[in-house]
Amino acid sequence: MDLDDAPEISTFYDRTSKLSTLKQWILENRTRLISILGLSGSGKSAIALQLIQHVQYEFDCIIWRSLRHAPPLQTLETDLIQFCRGGAPVPAPEERATTGGLPLQYLRSHRCLIILDDVQTIFSSQQLAGNYQPGYENYGTFFKQIAESCHKSCIILIGWEKPREIAALESHPKICQTLQLNGSGEPAREIFT
Repeated sequence: MDLDDAPEISTFYDRTSKLSTLKQWILENRTRLISILGLSGSGKSAIALQLIQHVQYEFDCIIWRSLRHAPPLQTLETDLIQFCRGGAPVPAPEERATTGGLPLQYLRSHRCLIILDDVQTIFSSQQLAGNYQPGYENYGTFFKQIAESCHKSCIILIGWEKPREIAALESHPKICQTLQLNGSGEPAREIFT
């Protein structure tokens, strides 16, 4: 388990029904790509960290990566492959292209949970939601490939907005789902009371 990029969350307000929904999508439905969306401070990272505690024994490896600094996809792929290979040398990008790109072979041979936080940093600001910055369009292909390829792993995207590829894929609940968080609701009212 590699949670080095995960934020430290000291409190988790009751989101039992949302947590149950996520667990069902991952454990029962075997959903391959899940988006957790909401405004900053709505509890997206907190619910993902809570989820890990409930599903960790179902996965061979769990990796949390922040896209806060908008790494190019090739950098992210190299990092993920290196972790999956236990630090062993990573094949060159040309060699990876012949084996299906990203670590699809690892996602097929191992049950991995990969959480990508701060996904909004790869999107262009002041444009329609879900449009990528120049040079980051290959992330769209990556997300689509993860959802549509047959494997036994799950990728969770955490951010403010939905990648545009996700909307079309959501018609197939086994491959793609979105959980929208709208603030803390009742727990927040209890705190203020």
